[in-house]
Amino acid sequence: VGALGYAFQVETTYRTTLIGARTVEIPIVFHDRRVGESKMSRAIVAEAALKVPLMRLRGRRWS
Repeated sequence: VGALGYAFQVETTYRTTLIGARTVEIPIVFHDRRVGESKMSRAIVAEAALKVPLMRLRGRRWS
C-alpha cells in the first residue's frame, strides 16, 4: 500500500477487490481530538483527494 494517510483505507479495499478477495465493512468511529493538534496535513488531504481518481486511471496495473 502506497498511501501514507487516510487514503490507505480506500487503496486497501481497491487492491483486495482487484485480486478477487471478499471485502466486508466493519464500522469504525473516528472521535474528535480532545487535546493536542491534528496530524492532518495538506499533503494527506491532497493524497486522499487524488488517490481515488488515480487508482481508477491506472486501472488494473496494480493487479
